[in-house]
Amino acid sequence: MAPTEGFRLADAVADVYGDLRLEPVLRRLLRHTAHLTGSAAGSVSLIDAAAGRYTKAAEFGALCRLGDRFPLDEGATGRAYGSRRPVVIPEYGQLRAGHLAGADPARRGPAAAVPIWWRGDVVAVSVTFAPRSGTFSARDVDDLETLTQTAAAAIVRTSRPGTSLATVLRRAGRVVTEAGVVRPVAPEVARVAANLVAEAGPSLRVGIVYRPEGVRVILQDETNGAAWAGRPPTIAGGEVSVENVRGWGVVLRADIPYAIPAGPAPFTAREADVLELLRQGLTYREIASRLALSPKTVEKHVGAIMRKTGAKNRTAAVMTALASGWISAGMGNSPHTAIGGPMA
Repeated sequence: MAPTEGFRLADAVADVYGDLRLEPVLRRLLRHTAHLTGSAAGSVSLIDAAAGRYTKAAEFGALCRLGDRFPLDEGATGRAYGSRRPVVIPEYGQLRAGHLAGADPARRGPAAAVPIWWRGDVVAVSVTFAPRSGTFSARDVDDLETLTQTAAAAIVRTSRPGTSLATVLRRAGRVVTEAGVVRPVAPEVARVAANLVAEAGPSLRVGIVYRPEGVRVILQDETNGAAWAGRPPTIAGGEVSVENVRGWGVVLRADIPYAIPAGPAPFTAREADVLELLRQGLTYREIASRLALSPKTVEKHVGAIMRKTGAKNRTAAVMTALASGWISAGMGNSPHTAIGGPMA
């Protein structure tokens, strides 16, 4: 049977896209790539560009060190990420730092590595090994690119891992103590805690208590000069109290649920303008021209947006804002956008 006999690309795309949970999407993607090319094996890796590495997230027909992390310049995934386009490797076994086991027969055949894009960033790479025909035709590569791209929405929507809250706060230079059974928290929880800490004084100490219903964050400011003294902040679905404790200073206790209901957008009007144009895919220079701002000012606003969303790049910031209900996927021009308005 020819590799593509009985294969309908439109049906495969519909099947991959029909359920946006990450694990089923990647399994279906690998199944269809195998059917498309008659390949013996395949894998999908998720890209963490900020950390300079990728993680093997799914595999089919081969042992590709599932769950391990590798530098972005290694293997077929590294080749496709660096090239920013599909790459065909004539013999996988000759590739520097390949990850298939030495005895795997797929090492003797070619491999095609196809990047998966979202808003200009490579978010994943799908690698297909050893097609039945012994080579990848131009049509095979084109169809692989069409098929693999359908997984982008699921990858961006569901692949964000849980966040180590202590790590986030320690990066801000805080002394952090943890109690209870430590567990990763959603990015939204980490963002709320980080914003509380950002408002406090430099002598702040932080305690994190992991409870069944949520995480309790205890902030102690020994100088009695905490910005939130006397006016506790509010948290959607949570509770906050502030008190002066003799010998301890000002103490804030914030009970944050592990799942935070959508609250009001935390952005200024100008940040909302910039975020909406990021959502539309504009570059920094295009945003600066549209809003009559300098590129440096746009960078400053993007930095504030990333801090408030807890994101490492602008794509993740947009996706976090969408997931939090702060912007709509089809909202069009922001009501604050003033074309040719004054410099900000």
